[in-house]
Amino acid sequence: MRDLTHRACRAVLSWARDRRFRADCRFAQWRRAWRYGMDRLRAEDAQRIMLDCRFPAGWHPLLVLTVEDTLEQAREDITDHPDLPRLIADGCARVGDKWESYNDELWEARRWAIGLAKVYAADEGIALVGRDGD
Repeated sequence: MRDLTHRACRAVLSWARDRRFRADCRFAQWRRAWRYGMDRLRAEDAQRIMLDCRFPAGWHPLLVLTVEDTLEQAREDITDHPDLPRLIADGCARVGDKWESYNDELWEARRWAIGLAKVYAADEGIALVGRDGD
């Protein structure tokens, strides 16, 4: 009898944990929706929304161009500058809209975005210094 009671309690506890988890997830979705509607979306929220929408949209990207990874790659060639993150973000936005993959690697897309960031910097009179001194 004790074993039966113990199993029933575990089942109820498991059900309650599941309901709590689902409620927390639902609340997080509502919070992201509110931020989106109020134009206060954070980068993490936008990324989560994109991930949530992949399956319903039938979108399964193999390569993802991110500002963070491109910035990391750019810092291998260019010394850090306060405007570099913004310039890289602008370059990634342009590449993301124009990129067509012909079995090319993500590395090439990042190199293109870094090249655009250099052009944008030159247009704005910002001197980016390469690691090799160029």
